[in-house]
Amino acid sequence: MEKITQQIDLVESVKNALFDAILTGEFLPGEKLAQDDLAEQMGVSRQPIIQALRILSDHGILSPYGKKGVAVSELDEHKLLSLLQVRNELDCLAAKLAAMRAKANKFDEDDHNQINDLHELIDRSLTLMKGNNIPETHADLIRNDIEFHKMIRSLSGNMFIQTTLEPHLLHFSRVFYVITADRHHVIWDQHNSILEAILGGNVETAQNLTKAHSVEAETLIHWYREKVY
Repeated sequence: MEKITQQIDLVESVKNALFDAILTGEFLPGEKLAQDDLAEQMGVSRQPIIQALRILSDHGILSPYGKKGVAVSELDEHKLLSLLQVRNELDCLAAKLAAMRAKANKFDEDDHNQINDLHELIDRSLTLMKGNNIPETHADLIRNDIEFHKMIRSLSGNMFIQTTLEPHLLHFSRVFYVITADRHHVIWDQHNSILEAILGGNVETAQNLTKAHSVEAETLIHWYREKVY
């Protein structure tokens, strides 16, 4: 079992490194990724590369290229907006359910640990924003954003919200990396307000704040379309 776990960890590390390279523009849309070149650059065998590429392909981050190759998928605005509609509804549901659980004092020990983790995540993100806005910091804040919403969904008590969205979240990360570079302070102020409303058991406020947060993301995607297209 230990060896298998190590292999899984290696595959996960390779997948994360590849996605970060796509996220930051090291690999551009339409660019082919060669297994041998990647294995040499990352200092690993071809096997974890193959598995990591398969995972990213399953998420739609990579697309078939030629007979056996893969390339970085183009960003599809229509698909992003369609996914965002689903995410908006599910995140509003998650905020509603989490606030209802808080109001009814139904949080258990795991939930309270999650709440502590949420506060720490917000503090870490605020600390990151105090430094220089270097690409590494920007990517970290995008990952923190993903983690924030994942933990809010967990507080809802409905595990199907996250599992429904999980296969699609990397798509949002790619476009959000472009459109949120100078908006992290606004985003994390909104995150903090959403969490406060949930913990205060303010169901309607938690929903409304989450909805406004999501609508802003949709507006930014429209702005990105006009800028690129």
